[in-house]
Amino acid sequence: MAKDGEADPKDLLTELAYGARIAQQITAGRWCVVAELLRTGAVDSWAQIGTIIEVTETEARDEFHGWVAGQVALRLRTGTIGLTEADAAELFSLSSAVSW
Repeated sequence: MAKDGEADPKDLLTELAYGARIAQQITAGRWCVVAELLRTGAVDSWAQIGTIIEVTETEARDEFHGWVAGQVALRLRTGTIGLTEADAAELFSLSSAVSW
């Protein structure tokens, strides 16, 4: 890890890149959990999800929808990894049924 005043700028950029990648992976994992919560009917509202992950209810829903769309795009690119159109339709329907 870089230390104050002792780091090479290239090291700091590398550290920043690694940190961003770790954060991205953690964020993606939480949307998998939200998807399962929706499938099991355990989500009462987007406000509930937002409170847990410390964003607004609108941000929670919008970020989840963005994740679903990204997973569909991944499936189209890879053919095997990501969500199918049917999976996405199910999750969009379930997420719309959750109250604001």
